[in-house]
Amino acid sequence: MRAHLHEAGEDSRERRRTQLVYVLFLIAYLSVQFGHGSNIGVAVSLPVTESSGSSKAMNLALGSWVMVGVCVGLPLTPWACRTWGVFQVCSVCVLVDVVAIVMMLWPGITLQQIYAVRFLVGFFEAPFLPYLQEWLARFGKHTWNVWNTVLHAMVPLGENIGYIIAQELFAAGISWKWAFAGQAFALALSACLCYVYGGSRYLDLSNDMTQTFVDEEPTGAVVPRNVGDSMEGLDSSPGGDHELGDAEVEYPVTERWCVYWATNASLAAQLGFLSGSKYVIRDYATRQGFSLHCTIFTFSAIALIGPALGGSIAMSGRCIRPDQWSQHKRTLAFLAFTSSVAAAVAVLLPYMPDFLFWPALFVSFTAAGCVYPAAQGIINIALTAVRVIEASVYQVQCNNIFFAMPMPYFIGKTMDTLGTRPSFIFVTSLQVIAAAGFVFAALSATFTEERSAWHRLVHRMAESDNQASDVEMTNQNGEGSSWRRFDGVMGSDGEQALDSQLTREDQESQSLLNQAK
Repeated sequence: MRAHLHEAGEDSRERRRTQLVYVLFLIAYLSVQFGHGSNIGVAVSLPVTESSGSSKAMNLALGSWVMVGVCVGLPLTPWACRTWGVFQVCSVCVLVDVVAIVMMLWPGITLQQIYAVRFLVGFFEAPFLPYLQEWLARFGKHTWNVWNTVLHAMVPLGENIGYIIAQELFAAGISWKWAFAGQAFALALSACLCYVYGGSRYLDLSNDMTQTFVDEEPTGAVVPRNVGDSMEGLDSSPGGDHELGDAEVEYPVTERWCVYWATNASLAAQLGFLSGSKYVIRDYATRQGFSLHCTIFTFSAIALIGPALGGSIAMSGRCIRPDQWSQHKRTLAFLAFTSSVAAAVAVLLPYMPDFLFWPALFVSFTAAGCVYPAAQGIINIALTAVRVIEASVYQVQCNNIFFAMPMPYFIGKTMDTLGTRPSFIFVTSLQVIAAAGFVFAALSATFTEERSAWHRLVHRMAESDNQASDVEMTNQNGEGSSWRRFDGVMGSDGEQALDSQLTREDQESQSLLNQAK
């Protein structure tokens, strides 16, 4: 009895310590996203002066250089983690990242020097998200649905807080550098507290490596199986036979690359719409007659509340379970529907009257917000349990290369040459691309599933072709039919010989099928 109570007390303390480390991770990740939002706020606030040779493209390129650093750092992340360990790599990267952020406070820093600093920031922040995804896979496997949602909610929350503060500091005549000073302090403090409270026991993932849990069978867990080839899980619900709230993350047995890349590319376009709006909305809304402060606060509130509301709907567990591969087709159908709603509203935004513009933008952002956590779940599990870090790296790299890195400069160049309205239309078209991509992902999941009607039809056609290649019917003498087999077997009574041969083959095939079952 005492041993049981002691063990229960130890488990309770372990759980509380894990939750505390998770909260500190949230603060650290929030500060990282705060820096990205502050960087965008500075980029859109810098004036365009012909005397200095600046332009919108050069100013907005501040956002591009961060992504260039991430794109360079991400391919090195798996190699560095295998060589030195993920905990050691992330520890060094956090330290250097804080130093790079402090460099933003250098007196008289030029735009080109800020480019270099933001490149360093992006380079050393590259391993953060893969590490956090791996940490959640180990310590949050029973609470992954909620913890992953809250973690990714830090992205819009941090970015919008930084986006507001940087622009308000600039408008008030106060140096925008104070925003980065606050970011460096928050990141350094939260990282130090993580190390003090967590230590290597909760932070070092090299010991007793994760992802072995998918081979275990704890009570109440959903044991990974070849769920990608079955529709059984589509009828699961929180009130069904299994309590999905306590279920572990469920992976497919084999990698589903087509579904993964279709979802990955679509999510990248989706994020391009959400983040690209930050670069163009200030100029577009002010030219439509809205005041600067109204634009900053209204858009920031929409960008924060809309995706959060949509994400809570997606991750509530009532509609879909993105962490359960047995429900991946339901999740993809949900993604196709919500992204299509967001696209339908987004394409109408340039033609909306002023009194409907902000409500319509809120509806579009809310529908788009349903996409991120659901698509993130598909991406995290589609490549099986042993490729969690690789899936996260590929995801971030795809988003950065195709959208996040070139988009700020492209938007600025479009604003310099064509004007603000074409730039805004370009941003809204990204949502249409995302919706089309999710529809394709849902179709690919259907047609690449081995037990789908399409695969059954193809399989039967292949079997018919194989039988036709073995047996040939020829009409001889115009009086009857005889069957000639290519293997040289031919009886006097061709039909009877063939019937007996096929009967034996059918019996052997049926026996093999029974053994397989």
